[in-house]
Amino acid sequence: MKLTKGETAFVATNYVVLTILTIIIIIPFWYVISVSVTPYSIFSAKDGLVLFPSSLSFDYYAYLLKKGSLIYGSYGVTLRNTAAGVLLALVLTAGSAYALAEKRLPGRRIIMLVFVFTMLFKGGLIPTYVTVKNLGLLNTDYVLILVMAFSAFNMIIMKSFFEGIPESLRESAAIDGASEIRILGSVVLPISLPVIASVGLLYMVTYWNDFFNALLYVTDWHKAPVQLILRTIIASSSLPPELLEAAGSKPPPAVGIQMAAIVIVALPMLIIYPLIQRYFEQGMLIGSVKG
Repeated sequence: MKLTKGETAFVATNYVVLTILTIIIIIPFWYVISVSVTPYSIFSAKDGLVLFPSSLSFDYYAYLLKKGSLIYGSYGVTLRNTAAGVLLALVLTAGSAYALAEKRLPGRRIIMLVFVFTMLFKGGLIPTYVTVKNLGLLNTDYVLILVMAFSAFNMIIMKSFFEGIPESLRESAAIDGASEIRILGSVVLPISLPVIASVGLLYMVTYWNDFFNALLYVTDWHKAPVQLILRTIIASSSLPPELLEAAGSKPPPAVGIQMAAIVIVALPMLIIYPLIQRYFEQGMLIGSVKG
């Protein structure tokens, strides 16, 4: 179909605007990567404006990965928290969403209002900290897993998707003698891959990027996630004292360490997101429209 002049102009404008936005988004990422592989002598000679380094150096990465033993430990903590946290969060979210998607649930509207209320009004930082402290969770291996294990927003997305599944599927399984847990695990979840991937990605990004909860509830550096290490590097323009002791030598310039640390921390999410982007878009679209 031939486009009219107005449609052609609209499409062209979209391409121009999206191209400009893409460049604006890509340049900061490219700058971070460029600085992380640029020798400091070249970086200082160009007053910090380095987009296309004339020579490459991986000294910053070598310092962080070979001498910074704390980086490995914190990376392991983050991987463990993310894997366990996403699994626990999906179990809690799917279970609650499936229950609230059932229209025959007594008090369904009241329970839903309670969940929505938590999205609008929070208990506050101090009451949350006191609760975590009284439960004996401070500075434990699982405190960062539990404090983010449920999101009412993600539950609503999954609930909206479940409500769009034909009731005949669940009814036929119930007639065959399947329990509600069996129906959820064998009927509902297998056909809910898009929304599971979407909600799982949201939880994954939340767990992976979190440093504030670690700043509040963790005091042992060996139990700290890698984001807290990164935050310390960027905020103080240096490494944590424990990491400096492990290095045992004078560190490279702080700016290169900061950029290399950003790349190391962001790399897993940059790799994972394109793999599940298709499911993420589909799940978010279906969940929001049916909601």
